[in-house]
Amino acid sequence: MAYPAYSREPVVSEAPVESRVAFLRKVAGLTFVGLSVSALTSMATAGLIMALQLYSTVAQLVILFGSYAVAHYGARSLVFSQSAATRYVGFFTGAVFQGIAMGYLVLTAVLMSSELFGNPLALIFQALALVGLTTVGLTAYLLTGPKNLSYLGAALSALSLPMLGLMVLTFVFPVNGVLGLLMSLVFVGVSVGGLLYQLNSVMHQMAARMHVEASYMVMMGILVLFWNILVLLMRLQSRD
Repeated sequence: MAYPAYSREPVVSEAPVESRVAFLRKVAGLTFVGLSVSALTSMATAGLIMALQLYSTVAQLVILFGSYAVAHYGARSLVFSQSAATRYVGFFTGAVFQGIAMGYLVLTAVLMSSELFGNPLALIFQALALVGLTTVGLTAYLLTGPKNLSYLGAALSALSLPMLGLMVLTFVFPVNGVLGLLMSLVFVGVSVGGLLYQLNSVMHQMAARMHVEASYMVMMGILVLFWNILVLLMRLQSRD
């Protein structure tokens, strides 16, 4: 991953302890805010979808994948700009539009949870718990020292577009049964690898002043992992 020219400074892992602690606190705080914004946006979007009956395939494609593109490509270009204000605009744009992209998924999970468990947030809470445990485990692993994950970065770069294309294809032509479950497991595995790579970059490769960029990367990694774990949980429940 290529960072802007101003990032060619001592990486955070080489900075004084005070700088490292301050950096990680900023990243943790801003990431939490971004995740909260995405959560609120996704719930609001789910309610709006239900109220307006936006269930057509065209509407779903435009809202879901249009918002996803803005969050992961448009917002990213702003986050890695030279302007501090623009970086914050990009960060919150990413948080909002990723939340919009998850609206249909959240609505489906709420309806399924209500039917199966009598608690509309049951599946969402299960996904959050699994994401939290995974994130803590990956962070603990990386605290033992920087890892050479260049091979993982190359693999993720090569897989990004094919995986996005596969996601669109399976949305238009749903895949169920064992094959659908296996595909969900692959998506979860790739998103875990992506989060590991992003956390390693944040903790050991980025400059201490890049807290907005770092927060954006961690936030997106966590949200994508949540998305894929929630889909997997829903597929598992559908098989019961």
